[in-house]
Amino acid sequence: MERRIVTTLTPVYGGFALARTEDLGILFIRGALPGEEVEVRLGERKRDYAFADTIQVLSPSPYRVDPPCMYFGECGGCQLQHAAYLYQLEMKRGILEEAFRRIGRTDAVPALAPPGPQFGYRFRGQFKTDGEGVGFFAERSRRLVAVSRCPLMVGRISVALPALRGLGRVVPGISEIQVATDGAQAVAWFPGVRFDRRIVDRIRGFLSGARFEDRSWGKERITLDLEGLSYAVSTGSFFQANWRMNLTLVRRILELVKESPSGRLLDLYAGAGNFSLPMSSRFGEVVAVEEDAGSFADLRRNLRRNAVGNVRAVRSRVERFRPEGKFDVLILDPPRAGLSARALSLVKGVGAGAVCYVSCNPSTLARDVASLADRYDLRLLQMFDFFPNTHHVEALAVLLLR
Repeated sequence: MERRIVTTLTPVYGGFALARTEDLGILFIRGALPGEEVEVRLGERKRDYAFADTIQVLSPSPYRVDPPCMYFGECGGCQLQHAAYLYQLEMKRGILEEAFRRIGRTDAVPALAPPGPQFGYRFRGQFKTDGEGVGFFAERSRRLVAVSRCPLMVGRISVALPALRGLGRVVPGISEIQVATDGAQAVAWFPGVRFDRRIVDRIRGFLSGARFEDRSWGKERITLDLEGLSYAVSTGSFFQANWRMNLTLVRRILELVKESPSGRLLDLYAGAGNFSLPMSSRFGEVVAVEEDAGSFADLRRNLRRNAVGNVRAVRSRVERFRPEGKFDVLILDPPRAGLSARALSLVKGVGAGAVCYVSCNPSTLARDVASLADRYDLRLLQMFDFFPNTHHVEALAVLLLR
């Protein structure tokens, strides 16, 4: 593999630092920080750009630190542990700002939400296993990096890991194990695996319950506090892994949205009610739209257990949903791919006075905000660091109808 020495320029989404060369064009470099002179090994090449891995740091950034995790650089879970945390925040904010300038064609300056803990923040983990070890895939590979603990996880999850190692010797065919916790109890999901008493015997004492493809054992869900409400999610259902930062986001939206006792709110991609539940006390009616069967079941269960009577749960793809009447506020929390053309058309057709758009992808967020610019003005762009030490960038955009 060819090697060369380059000087890096700016951070790029994905955990890369960018450099420019005359013969290869742009280089996306893993393991480097902006402003460093590094020796790199060239990898995949395209017509006008290429990827490279850092081999040696010749002139380190003043923001470079020693990664605290022994698996960093091999495990593919983190990309930024070698950067001081406050610098991670600035890099991510810069990436968000650049996406809006380049794709959204607007000079929005993102605000930064107060950060939470750098470690021990994940209440949910998705682990891979080869039947013996448990861990994560290496970067750009399906090679397992077995771990004894993960510093990003809430401690209760790391405590459960010993019980998951070697399960493949007992029951072959286990390739993935998802673990979620409320801080006190932990439950697991074994996708594609049917109930087997031998698994239960191994995990008993470490986990409070587990879900299999055909049945469950013990507790089927965890329960978290959501602004004084009881928020229960089943094993395998989506919920924000960084629950503390999720509460910061929910409170921020509650601050921004004016209370309207006779008004209506539409929550698209509603999940188990992360926004619909706390917003229910602010509006006369909330319509929550969710497609996934498991999340929808959790949503209806959460409405019942909290005696919330003014939220109408609708199971539907967003693209197939047909809204009725006027809505004052619209909340969006779509997947990474952002809004489809039909979903964008739906948002424009609803014509809500305010849109709160939560996104985990700066590029698709900037694209969609630009697509709505014929009807809406961007009034706030704020970054929330849901995933410290990784390249992920979460943001809230607030749009007001012109």
